[in-house]
Amino acid sequence: MRIPYALYLASVTVGMLLTRPLQAQDARTVVLRFRKAGDTVAIRNAQITIDHTIDAGVTDSLGIVRIPDLEDGGHIVEAVARGYQAFFDKFTSGPGVARPIDLEILAFAPPTKPKGQPTELRSSGFDQRRTAGQGKFFTLAQLKAADGRPLANLLKVDAGAFIATGPNGESFLASRAKPGATAPCYAAVVRDGIRIYPFEGNSPPDLDKIFTDDLMGVEFYAATAPAELRDAAMCGALVLWNR
Repeated sequence: MRIPYALYLASVTVGMLLTRPLQAQDARTVVLRFRKAGDTVAIRNAQITIDHTIDAGVTDSLGIVRIPDLEDGGHIVEAVARGYQAFFDKFTSGPGVARPIDLEILAFAPPTKPKGQPTELRSSGFDQRRTAGQGKFFTLAQLKAADGRPLANLLKVDAGAFIATGPNGESFLASRAKPGATAPCYAAVVRDGIRIYPFEGNSPPDLDKIFTDDLMGVEFYAATAPAELRDAAMCGALVLWNR
């Protein structure tokens, strides 16, 4: 009787192993390490998400994050870190995959300072100019609500601005052409206190390439302009403040 009983216990044990959840058999702690692309600099405090649903936390001082009990196979990782481009990639976990899994994120290129002429306009005077009621103003809250629209669309739809088409399909802010005019008259443009148009050989900025989520304030003057711009705003003026 002892041998059959022993065989019975063995069969029960094998059955339990075979019926264990697949996840319990094929899950492991996965280690991801994030570095600056083309460098050895570790990216710390990056927020990591796996498969769009798993909040894996943030990377440590070595750029490492550990994801426990992750099923073997293909996964999608998303990483958001200050100063770096949003990262989206695939990786595979499994018994034959070396750890940590190294991933590289591109850093943002520092924005180039626009060429132009300094003005006396300051962002601190935004509310004062808005109160004066000379133009159409968009606050940070309004720009956030605009949900990443091109500036050309915002000005045309919400401010009634005239948007002229440039020679290569660009969208330029302009005054409406007067009878007999051979060319549109483009508005002066100031960005962060620097008059970038008109200035030397600069062209007007393409408003299809400037988006509301890049800005903290917009001032649009169709007929009148602040005193600081009256020498360059015969065709209106646009004042932009970056976030």
